[in-house]
Amino acid sequence: MNLSTKLLRLLPPEPAHQVTIRAMQWGLADWGLAGRGFAAAAHDPRLAVSLWGHQFSSPLGMAAGFDKQGQVMSPLLRLGFGFVEVGTITPEPQVGNARPRVFRAPAHRAVINRYGFNSDGHAAVLQRLRVWRARHPRAALGINLGMNKGAADPMAAYIKGIQTFEDLATYLVINLSSPNTQGLRDQQTQGLPQLIAGLKSALSRPVPLLLKVAPDLSESQIHLISDAAMTSGLDGLIVSNTTLDRPAALPPGFRAQAGGLSGAPLTQKSLAVLRQFSSCLRGAVPLIGVGGLMSGADAVDRLRAGADLLQVYTGLMYQGPRLIHDIHASILQAMTDLGVSSPQDLKEK
Repeated sequence: MNLSTKLLRLLPPEPAHQVTIRAMQWGLADWGLAGRGFAAAAHDPRLAVSLWGHQFSSPLGMAAGFDKQGQVMSPLLRLGFGFVEVGTITPEPQVGNARPRVFRAPAHRAVINRYGFNSDGHAAVLQRLRVWRARHPRAALGINLGMNKGAADPMAAYIKGIQTFEDLATYLVINLSSPNTQGLRDQQTQGLPQLIAGLKSALSRPVPLLLKVAPDLSESQIHLISDAAMTSGLDGLIVSNTTLDRPAALPPGFRAQAGGLSGAPLTQKSLAVLRQFSSCLRGAVPLIGVGGLMSGADAVDRLRAGADLLQVYTGLMYQGPRLIHDIHASILQAMTDLGVSSPQDLKEK
């Protein structure tokens, strides 16, 4: 862990997040890594992944939740990410849940959050993304869409998001898996084929449409979602969001907090769910592996388990951008060891 990451850890988690975003906007938040070549591995052409007709320079992306309001895509890409996913963005602005709403357990490399889709809303984020996209027409950008609390018609909220952002996105994500919006996770299984079909029909151009799912799914739910994804033409699944599990080893006060748990305690559960989806889908639907990626070895495990792309967030909070370098280096080493030419070739046969 570098000095800048340690200093940020002295602040409460939400202020630390806000300080980091501001510092990145001002060009100050490279966590002390500028000039040390830690992002060099990200530019290795062997890391390129072709998916949905787009060439990703690296399979590693920044997960949704860090750049919620579309403010720091360029600094994140400069750190070595192959793509960035912004959001979750709701149609109307909302403040989210009451503070404090983010909690750390540093000894366990864990975080619990109950942000509740705090969002500047479509109009404000759209203005930022339009300016950015005009300057970066080929950069890979995912846009994660949500609904406002109390929305009477989830379909209408997601369709509005699609219509607002489809011209700017490399891919769009329907977030049905946050545990912090009441009733949202029910949408993962209730009428899912109809929901996907309705959202696909709202697209006016062929933008990949993905669904982000929870790790807290039964085997039958995984089969149901997989079947719906294949039959409705879904373009991908992001596996997985945070968990409602509370492992007994976590500190009691931390464990008692409501919200979604991320970080090291999620690693094995998210990996297992990814394996289950990969087994069901058998390559028919691309997968993005996320949730508890804390090391280069974790990243290789996800690729071996069937992921086409990867995302990190909590691991970056604890380790800083050195994690990006370690993941890229581990992927390249695994490719060399197995004699393959693409990260996607690491998938277990």
